[in-house]
Amino acid sequence: MKKSAIILACIICLIACTEKKATVETVTEIPAEKPAVTFPYAASYSSDFSIGDPALTKKVLDMYKALESRQYDTLGTYYADTVNWRNFAEDDLILSRDKLIGKIRAFREQFRELKETPIAFTAIHSNDRNDDWVITWIKEKVTYRNGKQDSTTYQECWRFRDGKVYMHDSYAKYKR
Repeated sequence: MKKSAIILACIICLIACTEKKATVETVTEIPAEKPAVTFPYAASYSSDFSIGDPALTKKVLDMYKALESRQYDTLGTYYADTVNWRNFAEDDLILSRDKLIGKIRAFREQFRELKETPIAFTAIHSNDRNDDWVITWIKEKVTYRNGKQDSTTYQECWRFRDGKVYMHDSYAKYKR
């Protein structure tokens, strides 16, 4: 009887050790396609955008830092030879890189202190136009040379070609 019990225990152990383990099957859900959206208006420029190159966003943020710290010589590396510039006053200007840097310098030098605080920023790419943009929303605080302080919130669109800014638009919301 002892031998039978030992043999039975060995058989049970052998069966337990050779029993196949249940496999867990991984199911990957395929996201459902979103239905096409029909817009009530056609965009005059483009409505086909995707996320763009974050390296271009870094260039724009580096330009804000250069402006804050009066590093005007570095700004020239970011701009194309000619830049279409629309400022807060809605002046449409076509400027050479050197004239643009001169205007930026004149703007910055009216302040003792200037602080740019990004609220949001992103790079986008126009797929149908093959155009790269960086969009920024900035809170700017300044101290004029006479000590007066001011601030504004503004949005800017930076358009790039071959890694250089060739067009720039600014839109401001002034504190009232």
